[in-house]
Amino acid sequence: MPADADLLAAARADADRTLELRRRLHRRPEIGLHLPETQAAVVEAFAGLPVELTTGTTTSSVVGVLRGARPGPTYLLRADMDALPVQEATGLPFASEVPGVMHACGHDTHVAMLLGAARLLAERRDQLAGQVVFMVQPGEEGFHGARFMLEEGLLDAVPETPVSGAFALHISTMFPTGTINVRPGPMMASADQWTITVHGRGG
Repeated sequence: MPADADLLAAARADADRTLELRRRLHRRPEIGLHLPETQAAVVEAFAGLPVELTTGTTTSSVVGVLRGARPGPTYLLRADMDALPVQEATGLPFASEVPGVMHACGHDTHVAMLLGAARLLAERRDQLAGQVVFMVQPGEEGFHGARFMLEEGLLDAVPETPVSGAFALHISTMFPTGTINVRPGPMMASADQWTITVHGRGG
């Protein structure tokens, strides 16, 4: 594969396409497992790439497989694509056009970045050993979207070579722009939720 500097330069050259998809998704957010507009935008963004696409039967999921020119392991890259029941009041020119629904958690950016990675990898397919599975997941916000995708055979997307590892990302305002923070194992994961109510006395 090319040197890191070459990949970074290619990513910067592709930034306008990534930004355009992010803003398109941001304008038309959808909630839950059934995201027809979002799914259509994702499928359209994959068009023209040497990627084998399948869409979910029970949800609006999208799975793409990029096969490298040489044998090798299979790795999975994942992005979530559902929005939240939040009224947007940012005043941005690409603000949500859907009342009471907003990409407030950044899933629009996650999808756009995943598609950017897909383009970069597809352009270098002749240098790629192995396969890359692109997982675009609906229903991350409490709708168990990943479970439905697993039940539909996500990890068997490349039957002859099981998935060796999976990678995801999440944007964050906790770190400076232009930096990446990584760690082994889970990060920013939540298996359950709970609520505490504090009853106090005024006076």
